[in-house]
Amino acid sequence: MFSQQQTSQNIDLWQLVVTREWDYIQSRQAFLNSCTDRVEMLQKALQNPRERGTALRLLFYLTLPERQHLFNDLVALASVSHSDIELCREVILSLPKSWLLNNIENGAEEVLADGADEEYRRLLELYINIDDHLTERLVKRALKHEDADIREAGEDFQKYLKLKRFNRSIKNNT
Repeated sequence: MFSQQQTSQNIDLWQLVVTREWDYIQSRQAFLNSCTDRVEMLQKALQNPRERGTALRLLFYLTLPERQHLFNDLVALASVSHSDIELCREVILSLPKSWLLNNIENGAEEVLADGADEEYRRLLELYINIDDHLTERLVKRALKHEDADIREAGEDFQKYLKLKRFNRSIKNNT
């Protein structure tokens, strides 16, 4: 059972969370309404690991053209492991699918040109959530690569695609 002191401390901690969240909401709204170059500010913040998560969460409040302007930065971030990679993928996947399909390969080309197996794997993880045919193209590219680790990534994702399609066919037949 909590003592009176622990209960009071817990209430104080909770009130601090509520107050700070309200402060965040107000400061976020002030930034979104008054910042004269939101895209530039967020583009810089995406490069700072300490600011990246906040920047990624704010991207959901930007207009579609503003998010699209940051697309290449997002693709580059989605190609390496870091604590905000899932949030980064979420922002990318929030873009219209047709736009993504028309732009993702060009956006990823700079990363893949000098990429190692990590970049291939992270982008394949993203691609598999966008479109199977898109994933298949990158798998084929990986399978032809001179680097054995990149070929292995292609083989792994070739298996994932087969399993995904198999599971989908079972689901459709039930």
